[in-house]
Amino acid sequence: MNRGIMALILGGWLLGTILVAGMAAENFWMIDRLVGSEGHPSFHEKVVALPPGEAREMLRYLSSELNRFWFQIWGWAEAGFGVALLAMAARLRHRKLLIGFALMLAVVAVTNFYLTPRIIEAGRALDFVPREPPPPSLAEFGRLHAAYSILDLAKLLVGFWMAVVLSRLPAESPKEGLR
Repeated sequence: MNRGIMALILGGWLLGTILVAGMAAENFWMIDRLVGSEGHPSFHEKVVALPPGEAREMLRYLSSELNRFWFQIWGWAEAGFGVALLAMAARLRHRKLLIGFALMLAVVAVTNFYLTPRIIEAGRALDFVPREPPPPSLAEFGRLHAAYSILDLAKLLVGFWMAVVLSRLPAESPKEGLR
């Protein structure tokens, strides 16, 4: 039972990590598709009426704020997953699971308490700032974003390793009298 619950929590964590990353990228790609297409006639009419680039800039700001919100919420959800899995691994006294879940939780701590707040701050400082010439803070934002992405990928890989470890645990025997 414990192994099944752990697998379910871990699966949710891994799937959520992939979905949040995809959602964040799609939010920005969608802007270019909307602004560049003739989708809904009223929308296109309003976009064309704005000064060049203004619709894209406003929509990018909205997308940025949505991504900031969802990354903060997801970070706290990840912390909950990590604490639950670490506690369950401790009850099992399984060394590999303890190490793996501790590593994943450590990544979440770094991203939640250090990287995400700095990325949000740097990103907000870049909102509505012309990109030509590139502002100096754009490079810092890029470094922070790259660090987050690398750590998130490392967490995902450790998570897949934990899934393999979980799948190799011996099946739990049923309690006496329960069949």
